[in-house]
Amino acid sequence: MPSERRGSIELGKIAGIEIALDYSWLIVFGLVLWSLSAGYFPHRYPGYGWAAYWIVGLAATLLFFASVLTHELSHATVGNRLGEDVKRITLFIFGGMAHLSHEPRSAGDEFKIALAGPLMSLMLAAAFWLVHIALPQSWVLWDAVVSYLAFINVALALFNLLPGFPLDGGRLFRAILWWRSGDLRKATARAADWGRGLGYGLMGLGALQVFAGSLVGGMWLIFIGLFVRNAATGSYQTMLVDDMLSHARVRDIMVREPVTIEAELSVAEAVENYFLKLGFGGFPVISDGRAMGVLSLGEVRHCPAGERRQRRVREVMHPLDRAVEITPEATIADALRQMADADAGRLLVIEQDRLVGLITRSGIARLVQMRTQLAEPETRA
Repeated sequence: MPSERRGSIELGKIAGIEIALDYSWLIVFGLVLWSLSAGYFPHRYPGYGWAAYWIVGLAATLLFFASVLTHELSHATVGNRLGEDVKRITLFIFGGMAHLSHEPRSAGDEFKIALAGPLMSLMLAAAFWLVHIALPQSWVLWDAVVSYLAFINVALALFNLLPGFPLDGGRLFRAILWWRSGDLRKATARAADWGRGLGYGLMGLGALQVFAGSLVGGMWLIFIGLFVRNAATGSYQTMLVDDMLSHARVRDIMVREPVTIEAELSVAEAVENYFLKLGFGGFPVISDGRAMGVLSLGEVRHCPAGERRQRRVREVMHPLDRAVEITPEATIADALRQMADADAGRLLVIEQDRLVGLITRSGIARLVQMRTQLAEPETRA
């Protein structure tokens, strides 16, 4: 059964890679299904019943998103073979994303990872076209499905090859600039500029379509343009922050001797005596002096108010595991990525099985703010 995680639905793993659906994916899934079943297939291939159109529409929609997933899996597979450690893929309203644990180690790695997706889409297009050739002529609607999938995979490859970061084409462009200059930051900045330019271009094209009478298509282009522009800016800023934090260690900013909560305390007592009095968003949980886990506001909120006096902290806390513990020697960039993977706002700093500190997302944010204010003007920009 799929499990839920904040903002997404966990589907399971393929080749050790977690597959998740962002809730926004449900919107585009419905739009694609409706446009194919009620628009494209009836208009192009009239004369069939509504049930037939919805069956082939559903098949085409599922195979389309399977194609997007395969595109992202190719990125992840190549990345893992190159040692880049891609653990997660998320499908969302504008397609999919393979989450690299860090920036590629070299321009060559970046080029290979970025190229894998478009090449896979073109291979899928060729495969669907071969199926189209092999199908009997009487299978009109199913032939329409595979023909559509051949076309859409070519379109997916060509769109992703546009030279705007963080699209695949933008990453290829960055890899070339990085290889020529040897400077990842400058290469990313220039590729991000191209990405922002591409975003504004798509928004302008969408506005022209709206004025020409194509409201839905025009608005969709505007939204895609906004996404590309924001993603280009966000990806560059993420790289700067990652670079800024990659040399600092957890031990440098962790909270030493943090306030802890006993595991046998009731949840109500924890709320009254810790959360409300001290104002922190979470606390390490201990028992007999040993760390047991973390209790945050998120776990408290999931405990019904009427049960908080009966239930113990140990029953609702996030148990201690590798997802919420980190060593003092880890980089702060590693801590930030681990928080994102665990959907946690804080990590327990463990050394030789002892709790030696606590590192929080807000503490990292303060460090980033301070370093940004002390940085050179070019870096701040």
